Amino acid sequence: MQHEYSTLESPETASHTAGIPSATDTPREWLEHFPGPRRSAVANWYYAAVRHGAVTPAAVVHQVLQTVQRRLQWVSDPAATAHLQTVQEALQSDRAGALAFAQAVLDWEALPYAERQQRKAERGRHFQQEYMARMPVTPQQQAFLRTLGYTEEPPTNRLEASTLIDTLLSARKGGRP
Repeated sequence: MQHEYSTLESPETASHTAGIPSATDTPREWLEHFPGPRRSAVANWYYAAVRHGAVTPAAVVHQVLQTVQRRLQWVSDPAATAHLQTVQEALQSDRAGALAFAQAVLDWEALPYAERQQRKAERGRHFQQEYMARMPVTPQQQAFLRTLGYTEEPPTNRLEASTLIDTLLSARKGGRP
């Protein structure tokens, strides 16, 4: 189960003159300060900070800020400069959100590898099911349903077929001595 974290909104984060939203409801929402294609780079800076030894949210945010400032010294592309300045501004003006995201990264990295993999799979399951619901039943699913003795109305999509197959297999296993 994925944890949701709430952040307390401080007076500093309540009034953003630069148009940056106030403290976020969940740590991942802090990444919404940035365009979709740029979020993973920002998140990776957080993970890199933790993997390089930062053990508190403040230390993580500090290392990310240092990374941004170093990159600002060397970047020549105007779009990259603008992005880095946006990150720097968000780190400073929405400190509560930045710290909450840092804590979420620390918590994630503290989980055992197997649990992280399980949680990733759980998060992705919804998208997989959404995709399967849009796709027609495969010939293999239809054949397997016949093998299982299913003779009723055929399912309309892959998700229905998959769920039906799981149900029939469970019933078959449960009926064995």
